[in-house]
Amino acid sequence: MFDKDKPYNKLPFLPWNFDFDKKEILKLTIKASEEISKLNWLIHLIPNLDILISPLLTKESVESSAIENINTTTLKVLQSQAVWKNKISWPEKEVLSYHNAILEWLRELNKYWGLWYNSFINIQKIVEPNKSGIRKIPWTIIADWFWNAIYTPPEWKENIDKLLQNLEKFMNDFDDDIDPLIKMSVLHYQFESIHPFYDWNWRTWRILNILYLILAKKLDFPILFLSEYINKNKAKYYKLLNTTTKTWDYTDFIVYFLEAIIEQSKNTGKKILKIKDLMKKTEEKLEKINSDYHKINLALFTYPFLTIKKLEEKLGVTNRTILRYIEKLEKNNIVSTTKVWRNKLIFIPEFIELLS
Repeated sequence: MFDKDKPYNKLPFLPWNFDFDKKEILKLTIKASEEISKLNWLIHLIPNLDILISPLLTKESVESSAIENINTTTLKVLQSQAVWKNKISWPEKEVLSYHNAILEWLRELNKYWGLWYNSFINIQKIVEPNKSGIRKIPWTIIADWFWNAIYTPPEWKENIDKLLQNLEKFMNDFDDDIDPLIKMSVLHYQFESIHPFYDWNWRTWRILNILYLILAKKLDFPILFLSEYINKNKAKYYKLLNTTTKTWDYTDFIVYFLEAIIEQSKNTGKKILKIKDLMKKTEEKLEKINSDYHKINLALFTYPFLTIKKLEEKLGVTNRTILRYIEKLEKNNIVSTTKVWRNKLIFIPEFIELLS
């Protein structure tokens, strides 16, 4: 029997003996599949996927870090990406570490086409290099603000290893007739319950969530993020984690995540259409004043904040030419500039507003 004050070493292996074909689950699964398919189609409307992936990953990185009480803003992080690394403050470094971990493991996923035991460990190591590796010291406790135990995860590396190996097997099995969107919820719960690392378990799993959707061929690129939804519904999220552990009933937890997929797919889809529309309008304005209009447009949308040097590199022109370009773009209200430390940054205000 589960006892919040004792290590949950009897956490059941996956899959639990559970009816995944409940009507309320299947109904939402169909809707979630429809919405994520629409989103996947919309992704390909943007000519350069870097325009979507990196900026929207930045927003997800900010939202995910906020769950861990690392507080910054999308604006600050986007600006930090454009300046020298040694000028970036700690919260922005943490967010960018999460952002870069997703991009690095997207490349790894495309190489090995699977998420394995070592993947879990290596992703966490990127996110938190100072406290990496499987927990070996017992009596890790998940507590509330008053240090009252909410949950005590399994202890001893041998137990944790077995649970992770079981999770790995379940994750990579696509012949079990369980819809991947349902499995994602179950995998999420199981990883949180194993709590294999000393720190950044939640951030590690949110990266795995994104990668799993690609592995399951629900998305072609990492573009759907759930941290924003979890932040808005955080109390319910933690309550459902606790209830699922006590009852061994996944229903409400699965419903929560399917609703998150539906809402975030719709929101991201709307954002993609707005970005596409803004790109079109901006290019039309640029065409009237500069022969390099297409290259300038792609540069401004690929890098939300651009230094003068970066713009020089992207367009292959001299510093003097770039300064003339910027002056003309500002005069025509296409871009604005701001100064961060000693760097002059160029940006499209409407684009930054969309991302923020």
